[in-house]
Amino acid sequence: MPEMEIHLFGQVGYLTTDPRNLESMLSTRFEDWGLGSRRAGLFPMLGEGIFTQDGRPWKHSRELLRRQFVRINFKDLSTFDHHVDDLVTNLSSSDGVVDLQPAFFRFTLATTAALLFGESTSHSGDEDRESFGTSFDYASAISAIRLRLADLEWVHKPKAFRQACDTVKKYAGHFVTEALDTRLSDEPSHRTESQALIRDLYAELGDPDLVRDQLVHVLIAGRDTTACLMSWTL
Repeated sequence: MPEMEIHLFGQVGYLTTDPRNLESMLSTRFEDWGLGSRRAGLFPMLGEGIFTQDGRPWKHSRELLRRQFVRINFKDLSTFDHHVDDLVTNLSSSDGVVDLQPAFFRFTLATTAALLFGESTSHSGDEDRESFGTSFDYASAISAIRLRLADLEWVHKPKAFRQACDTVKKYAGHFVTEALDTRLSDEPSHRTESQALIRDLYAELGDPDLVRDQLVHVLIAGRDTTACLMSWTL
């Protein structure tokens, strides 16, 4: 059945898998559709970016990130080598039944961070890495609940969620500041090339906070979608 109508709390919603409807929403009549309550549900964690924007701002973010990913596609795949080794080592050393999804989430978070920031989360200090990973997981889980609450997202914004969002943004913001400081420095850096994405985003957006937000958007996409794909593949 390609369509389903849902009545919940006086609201009417629809689910569809009809290709004609999907084409209309994503292509031919894209301007007629909006995010609705999704922006409010995701904004505390993600800020401004492709998952919280509509219309022209969304198109601008899509084009901006598309250009950057063209370059990432040609990066040296050796970036992934030690992350793959870590994943295989951790799984092979485990006894009994192994829950693969947490391991995949750690793997994709590390590889995506390496591509975006020029440094993996596994290379950060133990305390920073654990704090960021835990905060990222928690903020993502609460954001998913807030999405389901739709217009009632405001009823579920616990203090721990706000603190987790701050930790995620602070972590991403650190790399933005570092890249911009390197850009202004006369001293050569071995990380200049790996920070090119951040510097190019800043050249386009002109605001470190907007650059940080775009990075968090890509980070959650790269982590979640890739980890879920790996889980389903196995």
